[in-house]
Amino acid sequence: MKISKRIASIAFALVFSLSAFLAAPSLNAEAKTKAAASGVTIAAALIQGADVVVTTSGAASSEDGLFHLVASDANQTAPLGIDVAQATAASGATFAVPLGKGTANTMLFKKFTVCVMKGGALSPVSNSMYITNPEGCATYACARMDYGKKGILPALDVATFNKNQPRDLGCQQVQLTLPLSWISNGGGSYNYNGKIYHFETARLSGYDNAIRKYNGMGCQVTLIIVVDQAAQTEFINPYSYDGLGLHNYYGLNASTAEGVDILSAAAAFLGNRYSGHGFGQVDNYIIGNEVNAWGDWNYMNCGSLEAFTQQYTNAFRVMYNGIKSENATANVYVCTDQQWARAGAANYYAGKSFLVQFNSMIKAEGNVDWRLATHAYMTPLTSATPWAPSGSLTHSQNSPYISLQNIDVVTDFMCQKDMLSPTGAVRTVKLSEQGYTSLSGEDLQAAAVVYAYLVAMNNSHIDGMILSREKDDPGEIAQGLANGLCNVDGSKKMSYTFYQNCADPNVVAQASAIAGVDLNTRITPR
Repeated sequence: MKISKRIASIAFALVFSLSAFLAAPSLNAEAKTKAAASGVTIAAALIQGADVVVTTSGAASSEDGLFHLVASDANQTAPLGIDVAQATAASGATFAVPLGKGTANTMLFKKFTVCVMKGGALSPVSNSMYITNPEGCATYACARMDYGKKGILPALDVATFNKNQPRDLGCQQVQLTLPLSWISNGGGSYNYNGKIYHFETARLSGYDNAIRKYNGMGCQVTLIIVVDQAAQTEFINPYSYDGLGLHNYYGLNASTAEGVDILSAAAAFLGNRYSGHGFGQVDNYIIGNEVNAWGDWNYMNCGSLEAFTQQYTNAFRVMYNGIKSENATANVYVCTDQQWARAGAANYYAGKSFLVQFNSMIKAEGNVDWRLATHAYMTPLTSATPWAPSGSLTHSQNSPYISLQNIDVVTDFMCQKDMLSPTGAVRTVKLSEQGYTSLSGEDLQAAAVVYAYLVAMNNSHIDGMILSREKDDPGEIAQGLANGLCNVDGSKKMSYTFYQNCADPNVVAQASAIAGVDLNTRITPR
């Protein structure tokens, strides 16, 4: 959401401290797939028991008669890395390497490449592939709380929090945002892979309480993980250094060894903590906020879509493996905004173009079950009539923008063969943030939230619809967005009752009367 300098999903007070950074080091984008003309292909890298089993096809000559399996970090390109196994240089070679979860020699976050001796040095002759089933070593496998799609972005100030309004509204989902500064440089000790990390736990007690409480209400919890400027330096991508203090959030750092280490530890720490054993249960993790909006919400000044997406993809992979290795049933999402095929926008990459690039990069190094979270806000944001026809909202893949009115564009895109999950399933889409202002009238806002609910319920590929928000945010009001179901003073708007009863045919009829059109006729079921 385009609200300048706002942390849009949480009302905990954050204290930012500006850290001093040197100029970012000169970095190159991740090299493309490195398969050599000799044609060795890694078909799979899978956890099997205590090992990672890497299977290959194809042959290549080697001066020592061996294939060498090199394990590299996300920030490395083979032959940089560790020579972890060898096999006779012949077609169909298979490698088994100890997984070593929880040890300094863990393979959980490595990508594997077959190399051969050439001119006395190792040279890559295959593609590179990560482990694609990190859930195979998961500590937990929580029973997911998939109770329904209806959700809310909750207010966490004490007065509102104690009203238990998500339950009163009949919501089955809530969403929170965790800036990584909240676990940075803390007093707690977390031993991961033989290293001690000092992640804060005292400040997380507010999240613990909220997550447990919402679980108790029957609400599934989604956690958005973002990098704010006060986060520990190692979390921040070097491509972000030149913009510190000028943007909302920044890129995750999988560009340095220190970054890979702390990301993997943080992902495992959070995935373990919120696996339903005392601190509450988080079923869904969103990695970054509106990441295609690189100039505002995931600042990394990489210079091109390809370089930017590679940086994000590397970090996503680390976070995915860390989370899924602790909670096998967690879903992990990439997040885009409402700018779908818009061309020529400064500081933004079109959401569709970004997803094409992201999907290609993920598949090239081992396809996994990523999901999509998207923000289907109106254009302009201050519009409260999502059912109204608009030239910028079409049912074409060339639509500049998407909203609830044409969300079928996104789900149709995800139904394409090339976008399917490793099992051939359509990746689900979470409408993780959308809202409608009441400044144009409480009646229009009330009709809009009913319409949004109807759209979500009539699209089988949507797994949740998070309405923004439970209570007005003063900073957003100043920008023309009174999106809350309640006013700043906590009093309920007309939209509160409408959202509470949005499945009632009588309420749908009332909303249609306000809109001046049968809202059911403005839905494209999927």
